[in-house]
Amino acid sequence: MKKVFLLIAVLLIAGTSAQAQIGNVIWEDDFDNLDNWLILTGNGYWGWGNGELEYYHEDNVGIEDIPGEPGNSGLHITVRNESGPGIVDQWGNPLQYTSGKVSSKSFVSITHGVIETRVWIPNIDLGGWPAVWLLGMANYAWPRCGEFDMMEMGSKQSFRDLHDTHNGGNGQNNATVNQCVGANAIFYSDDAVSPENPSGAASISWDPDDLYCRPYYNYDDTLVGRFLSYRLYWDDSSFRFTVIDDEVEYDLYETPFTLDEESDEFLSPFYLIVNLAVGGAFTDAYNLGDPGSGEPVSMPMPAEMYVDYIRVNEWNGQGEVHLGPPAAKLGTFGIYTEETPTDDELVAQETSEIYVWEGTLVDGSIPPYEGENVLSWQTAGLGWFGAGIMSIQPLNLFDFGEGHLKFMLKIPAHVTFKIGIIDSWGNQYYLSFPAHQTTYGLVRDGEWGQASIPVSDLRGTAIDLRMLSYPFVILEENGTSCEFALDDIYYDGGPTVGVGDFDLFSGDQAELLPNQPNPFRSETEIRFDLPSWSSYELVVFDITGRRVTGFSGSGSRGINTVHWDGRNDSGMDVAAGVYFYSLRTDSGTSSRKMILLK
Repeated sequence: MKKVFLLIAVLLIAGTSAQAQIGNVIWEDDFDNLDNWLILTGNGYWGWGNGELEYYHEDNVGIEDIPGEPGNSGLHITVRNESGPGIVDQWGNPLQYTSGKVSSKSFVSITHGVIETRVWIPNIDLGGWPAVWLLGMANYAWPRCGEFDMMEMGSKQSFRDLHDTHNGGNGQNNATVNQCVGANAIFYSDDAVSPENPSGAASISWDPDDLYCRPYYNYDDTLVGRFLSYRLYWDDSSFRFTVIDDEVEYDLYETPFTLDEESDEFLSPFYLIVNLAVGGAFTDAYNLGDPGSGEPVSMPMPAEMYVDYIRVNEWNGQGEVHLGPPAAKLGTFGIYTEETPTDDELVAQETSEIYVWEGTLVDGSIPPYEGENVLSWQTAGLGWFGAGIMSIQPLNLFDFGEGHLKFMLKIPAHVTFKIGIIDSWGNQYYLSFPAHQTTYGLVRDGEWGQASIPVSDLRGTAIDLRMLSYPFVILEENGTSCEFALDDIYYDGGPTVGVGDFDLFSGDQAELLPNQPNPFRSETEIRFDLPSWSSYELVVFDITGRRVTGFSGSGSRGINTVHWDGRNDSGMDVAAGVYFYSLRTDSGTSSRKMILLK
């Protein structure tokens, strides 16, 4: 891990120049609503560096008026000393705490700029771990996707003591968790791989020689029970973390961190996360599953955290905010093909990675079906095999719902295998190709054959076609030995104009308005504003991109209204959850999110 510091270059920035380089506001969420956020439920993370003790529950997240600031609302997260049915860890054991967590994944992603947030933290005493942070949108497993921790509190006493001769510290090793705040960034480094750190997570706050990390201390006025602002200054060459306390800005590291090829995770889009965790390896409280690993949690509960806003400005002329899922692909989209005409395609080692799972396959010798390249493998005798093509960034094939996945395959007839896809949330779905059968048009006679799978079959019931990680997977689970090859893999049947994109209207065109009420229980009103008479189609989709119901007709100039009562095309009530509604007119399309409660 010490080698991580070889990546840090000194970059001198005058105190006045940083402010001068901040440009226009690109995007801001004042938390009047949660339209830009998913409320996460389930267990806190217990793996590398965490060991969290809470269960995240949607009832602990909301928009509330900020105390003492009439007319100003904010994101409100509550931690409770609470147990009961369903409040269990990953193995079914009872938990004692619930909390809240939100994520902007698939709603807001950011690449560069000045990201600023204003945060109010409760008394976290021992065991509280509040954080505002970002994860890379890339489909790589952590830490290869990258992580920014703009602010986090609750660190161990040993961490606070190590750095307390700097940035407000007094050198007396007596700072409490309420008097110290830090930031961090994590990425993958070969030099960081060790038996103690097999993931290769390079953390820039890991600084045992006290050379670089500079958490901020305030002994006179603790950092809880009041608002402080935090900033991430981020462009394509470096990033810098700061905290603003009583209008004075303090750097949280000795110098900005300079990016290079090893830390190129930070050149891609990231999404936002806000949560208040309990316990875990970051704090001096005990870890999940190991009560003897630390002290009991003593944070007073219920504890409340507020976030007033999150804002993005240009920085050094850079900064981009994307709303909604990635832009939808159209027409014909190549996954692994050279000669089939495509409108767009993945490129191996540039926009995609080809993986063999757990060494189950080795190189084969079958020549290509087309072009110069082929995926030719033979089994390694491990009792199964699996391989897939991963899109590095989430892939939006929402508009291929009526299309097909086509591929050429040369594989012995006696092999039973599956073809599937995986989305960025981890959902998987597979279709079986039984031995000695012609399935989806694939004839296995010892030669190359083509399969054509309707995407409507391939998507199953839970796949989010807007956010795919693996658009193609092959899997065999019976241990059958063979040599096989894949080639000319692509999706076709996508429209020439997208219907799944967000905010494609511009100028004097139709405007899709927020539904009211939202969230809703029995019925909601969906409104849209047309600049002139136009035919329209308004479709409701579930979070996987599957059509639920729709409305169509001729709209008049001005506000038009339809009502949805939470039923599908068959007249059946649908489940509670997140839904999308998409408006299409002659002038374009636009989509919004709504939440159905029960």
